Amino acid sequence: MQKLYFAIVSLCSIGIAAAQPKSSAESDAATTVSPYRPAQAAPEAKPSKGIHWDSLLRDWWLNLVMQHTERILKESKTREQLSGPFFKGWLNTVSMYKFDRWDDNDKFVTSYLGHPAQGAIAAAIFWQNNDRVRFSDQDFHSAAYRKALLQAFAFVTIDAVQWKLGPLSEASIGHVGYPAHWWDRDCHSLNIRCEPRTGINDLVLNEVGGTAMTIGFQWLDKHVQKRIEKRFQSRALIDTTRIFTNPPQSVANIVRFRAPWFRDNRR
Repeated sequence: MQKLYFAIVSLCSIGIAAAQPKSSAESDAATTVSPYRPAQAAPEAKPSKGIHWDSLLRDWWLNLVMQHTERILKESKTREQLSGPFFKGWLNTVSMYKFDRWDDNDKFVTSYLGHPAQGAIAAAIFWQNNDRVRFSDQDFHSAAYRKALLQAFAFVTIDAVQWKLGPLSEASIGHVGYPAHWWDRDCHSLNIRCEPRTGINDLVLNEVGGTAMTIGFQWLDKHVQKRIEKRFQSRALIDTTRIFTNPPQSVANIVRFRAPWFRDNRR
């Protein structure tokens, strides 16, 4: 589901970055000063204040609205199920959920790439609202970093359960998982082909795959992206590569009304 986000963000940002006007003073400065700044020199690096729950929940809410908007625009089945009693439809859908199955018959890319990316975006939203880690690089020796990983994992787990089964979920908005026909509910007893639409894979892959992606993209930012920024002075190149080396963070930046290439620990 996040593929659309990544494509839009990448294409738009490349065009915006390339089109940014520069004054003569800025051009002269760019030739003598590298745009890369170490974490400790970033103007926003302030003493730790912990987790900003108000902005965290605001960013998470906007991301949720974006996801459901995409679903409604793209999926005709979701639009068809928007009518009818909300609570009854939601509870009926949840009651029919197949917790004894792994696969929900989604495409491989959706289950094993899209949903982990969805989890990585939720983790990035948590990360950018946690002052204990958002100004620093990946560091497994740091107790704050390890704690933030566990907290992000818990946050993504809550987000995944809400997305699949909660009051503002696929189950409530569009009734994803509810059998299309009455006979689909009793397919085994009727000896007809079952068409399962639910499984626990997304409830697991969002947080497990999302955490793995978070670690991987943070590694790329520290060991690849920063080397690019030290070697090259092109603002357009730096901004574009920042998006490609950490797409989930780019999406998370959008929901806090920052440029996709923004980084808390450097300009």
